[in-house]
Amino acid sequence: MGIFLLWAGIQVLAYFVETIKYQRVTIESKEDFFKEYGPLARQIGKKYKLYPSMILGQAALESNFGQSQLSKESHNYFGIKAQGKGGMSYATKEYENGKKVEIQDWFETYKNPVDSFKHYGKLLGQAKRYEPVVEAQSLRQACQLLHPCGYSTDPSYGDRVLELIDQYDLETYDQGIK
Repeated sequence: MGIFLLWAGIQVLAYFVETIKYQRVTIESKEDFFKEYGPLARQIGKKYKLYPSMILGQAALESNFGQSQLSKESHNYFGIKAQGKGGMSYATKEYENGKKVEIQDWFETYKNPVDSFKHYGKLLGQAKRYEPVVEAQSLRQACQLLHPCGYSTDPSYGDRVLELIDQYDLETYDQGIK
């Protein structure tokens, strides 16, 4: 019984340490967003052979620099959809037959931003459909492959990610990673 209580106590403490460690910080500028999540993007990029700049560009685009309802309420920084009807339902814009439409869809929820970044890395790094993104020979090629591989229904998605990468000089996060 004593060992079980010790184990349970350690689990509770670990949960609170993780929760405290990853408390949502106040992001006052777009630069703050990159400063906060840059190290995490580098860690995920290194683990899954992804460009950290692409990770940051997608996170900024999908979460509106952490200001979207989805990122604030569900800690979902990548617009990752839920399988089935788990998660939370949000309005989203998608392209259907070449036209932009608004629909309701189900999105994953996470305990904190770190879990969102980890799931994104695992999804892109391990799902067969994203192999071309992982194996891309350049950042630009990787970003341009996101739409054809099914990450987004927006045909200009790769260009939009690349615009953010260029605008905020995010390629500096790629040094020594890929």
